[in-house]
Amino acid sequence: MPSIKFLIDSMCANFTLESMDTLVKTLVAERPCTLSDIAQRIADSDRSLDIKSAQAIAEAAVEALSQRGDVVFQGPYLHSPRSVPG
Repeated sequence: MPSIKFLIDSMCANFTLESMDTLVKTLVAERPCTLSDIAQRIADSDRSLDIKSAQAIAEAAVEALSQRGDVVFQGPYLHSPRSVPG
């Protein structure tokens, strides 16, 4: 899978790595969400992206944030690590 930095640099005019991290962290802090929720928010924020491109960016962003422990999966939902029960 391509890195999130590569995808942002090659596909997004409206995002930087930092702004993408902030978008995803803010969304999961508000409520549990799915990859599709994140992809839709990305597509809404950058109208130059189609939904498949936004989905690829969402997957890469979530993978990077998950590896750093900034988001966690619980079933199909992403959460802020502070909001995961138990």
